[in-house]
Amino acid sequence: MEKQQLTIKISPIVYHQLKSDVGKGKISEFIEGLVVRELGSSEKKIEQEYRECYANPRMIKEAKQWEKAEIKSWLNYEKNKSKPATVKWSKKLIKNGRKIN
Repeated sequence: MEKQQLTIKISPIVYHQLKSDVGKGKISEFIEGLVVRELGSSEKKIEQEYRECYANPRMIKEAKQWEKAEIKSWLNYEKNKSKPATVKWSKKLIKNGRKIN
Protein backbone atom coordinates (compact mmCIF):
# COMPACT_ATOMS: atom_id res chain seq x y z
CA MET A 1 0.00 0.00 0.00
CA GLU A 2 1.28 3.45 -0.90
CA LYS A 3 1.93 5.68 2.09
CA GLN A 4 1.06 9.35 2.43
CA GLN A 5 3.52 11.80 3.91
CA LEU A 6 2.48 13.84 6.95
CA THR A 7 4.51 16.64 8.47
CA ILE A 8 3.95 17.38 12.14
CA LYS A 9 5.65 19.65 14.62
CA ILE A 10 6.66 18.30 17.99
CA SER A 11 8.93 19.61 20.69
CA PRO A 12 12.61 18.64 20.52
CA ILE A 13 12.26 16.84 23.85
CA VAL A 14 9.48 14.58 22.51
CA TYR A 15 11.45 13.92 19.31
CA HIS A 16 14.58 12.91 21.21
CA GLN A 17 12.52 10.64 23.46
CA LEU A 18 10.89 9.02 20.41
CA LYS A 19 14.27 8.58 18.77
CA SER A 20 15.80 6.97 21.84
CA ASP A 21 12.82 4.82 22.91
CA VAL A 22 11.38 3.79 19.53
CA GLY A 23 14.35 4.11 17.20
CA LYS A 24 14.99 6.59 14.41
CA GLY A 25 13.73 4.41 11.54
CA LYS A 26 10.60 3.25 13.37
CA ILE A 27 8.96 6.53 14.46
CA SER A 28 6.45 6.67 11.58
CA GLU A 29 5.28 3.10 12.18
CA PHE A 30 4.98 3.76 15.92
CA ILE A 31 2.91 6.93 15.42
CA GLU A 32 0.69 5.25 12.83
CA GLY A 33 -0.04 2.45 15.30
CA LEU A 34 -1.00 4.98 17.98
CA VAL A 35 -3.28 6.89 15.61
CA VAL A 36 -5.04 3.74 14.40
CA ARG A 37 -5.58 2.60 17.97
CA GLU A 38 -6.88 6.04 18.99
CA LEU A 39 -9.22 6.50 16.01
CA GLY A 40 -10.24 2.87 15.77
CA SER A 41 -9.84 0.69 12.76
CA SER A 42 -12.24 1.32 9.87
CA GLU A 43 -12.94 -2.42 9.64
CA LYS A 44 -14.18 -2.45 13.22
CA LYS A 45 -16.37 0.59 12.54
CA ILE A 46 -17.91 -1.03 9.47
CA GLU A 47 -18.48 -4.25 11.39
CA GLN A 48 -20.23 -2.32 14.18
CA GLU A 49 -22.42 -0.46 11.67
CA TYR A 50 -23.49 -3.77 10.07
CA ARG A 51 -24.36 -5.16 13.51
CA GLU A 52 -26.48 -2.08 14.27
CA CYS A 53 -28.20 -2.32 10.89
CA TYR A 54 -29.12 -5.97 11.26
CA ALA A 55 -30.36 -5.41 14.81
CA ASN A 56 -32.97 -2.99 13.42
CA PRO A 57 -35.84 -4.66 11.47
CA ARG A 58 -36.66 -1.42 9.63
CA MET A 59 -33.09 -1.17 8.36
CA ILE A 60 -33.14 -4.80 7.18
CA LYS A 61 -36.34 -4.14 5.20
CA GLU A 62 -34.84 -1.00 3.65
CA ALA A 63 -31.61 -2.80 2.73
CA LYS A 64 -33.60 -5.56 0.99
CA GLN A 65 -35.57 -2.94 -0.99
CA TRP A 66 -32.32 -1.32 -2.15
CA GLU A 67 -30.95 -4.72 -3.11
CA LYS A 68 -34.05 -5.52 -5.20
CA ALA A 69 -33.89 -2.13 -6.92
CA GLU A 70 -30.23 -2.67 -7.82
CA ILE A 71 -30.91 -6.14 -9.22
CA LYS A 72 -33.84 -4.87 -11.35
CA SER A 73 -31.73 -1.97 -12.59
CA TRP A 74 -28.89 -4.29 -13.58
CA LEU A 75 -31.24 -6.74 -15.33
CA ASN A 76 -32.82 -3.89 -17.33
CA TYR A 77 -29.36 -2.64 -18.29
CA GLU A 78 -28.25 -6.12 -19.42
CA LYS A 79 -31.47 -6.62 -21.38
CA ASN A 80 -31.24 -3.28 -23.21
CA LYS A 81 -27.52 -2.74 -23.67
CA SER A 82 -27.40 -4.34 -27.13
CA LYS A 83 -30.23 -2.16 -28.43
CA PRO A 84 -29.24 1.19 -29.94
CA ALA A 85 -30.61 4.25 -28.23
CA THR A 86 -33.63 5.69 -30.01
CA VAL A 87 -34.77 9.27 -30.02
CA LYS A 88 -38.34 10.25 -30.83
CA TRP A 89 -38.63 13.58 -32.56
CA SER A 90 -41.61 15.80 -32.16
CA LYS A 91 -43.50 16.57 -35.37
CA LYS A 92 -43.52 20.23 -34.45
CA LEU A 93 -40.13 21.87 -34.11
CA ILE A 94 -39.64 25.35 -32.74
CA LYS A 95 -37.15 27.75 -34.27
CA ASN A 96 -36.75 31.31 -33.00
CA GLY A 97 -39.98 31.01 -31.04
CA ARG A 98 -42.01 29.88 -34.09
CA LYS A 99 -43.40 26.41 -34.74
CA ILE A 100 -42.09 24.72 -37.89
CA ASN A 101 -43.85 21.74 -39.47
